[in-house]
Amino acid sequence: MSLQSESQSLSPSGIISLFTIDASSMNGPMMYFVQGSESDGPVVFNGVEYQPIDVEFTGLETSGAGALPTPKIRISNIDGMAQALVSTYGELLGCTLYRVRTYQRFLDSQPDADPEAYYGPDIFRFERKASENGVFIEWELSASIDQEGKQLPGRTVIRNTCLWRYRFYNGSVGNFDYSKAQCPYTGNKYFDINDQEVSDPAKDTPSRRLGCCRARFGRSNPLPFGGFPGVQKVS
Repeated sequence: MSLQSESQSLSPSGIISLFTIDASSMNGPMMYFVQGSESDGPVVFNGVEYQPIDVEFTGLETSGAGALPTPKIRISNIDGMAQALVSTYGELLGCTLYRVRTYQRFLDSQPDADPEAYYGPDIFRFERKASENGVFIEWELSASIDQEGKQLPGRTVIRNTCLWRYRFYNGSVGNFDYSKAQCPYTGNKYFDINDQEVSDPAKDTPSRRLGCCRARFGRSNPLPFGGFPGVQKVS
């Protein structure tokens, strides 16, 4: 079963969050843990064993205001493990946190084990130790895209025009060239700039409208349209 099929199932298996702390910037090790209690036992995914730790991960909510969220991670300190990390590796500041999420069905011990079935990785950096006590230690994180100073979206927003590069018909060899294509269409039906079917592959030209996608992929199928039809017009 695929990741998409499992997510759309009426009774999906439990979703599991797997974390990796890379403390190499502090001359430390890679540490692998799973969100859970000690009684749950470790899990293995893609050949890596993740130890259960009581952890809370919050603050991934997004808004339309343009500001990126400030996620936080809270790790149990009851057994002193989190305190040891703080004391040994400079409070983990500047270290990297990776999170992947998968379903229990895809763990290595399951019949449907699939190391490629996961969401992520989400990448964060430890920015500040926000709170510490005998129960937990909490850190503020920054998302990797925030560290790079990037703005979203990363390309021009145009409402009704697809900007994906389309395949090119090379008449000298009688085949389509897909080397620079971004549009995933590889079908053997051809359409002109008005979305009318034609028999000559040399006339296969995208109109760059939604109708272009509908003609090639079908009205009832997902359309990989490279525009932003949901964007409101600005007057």
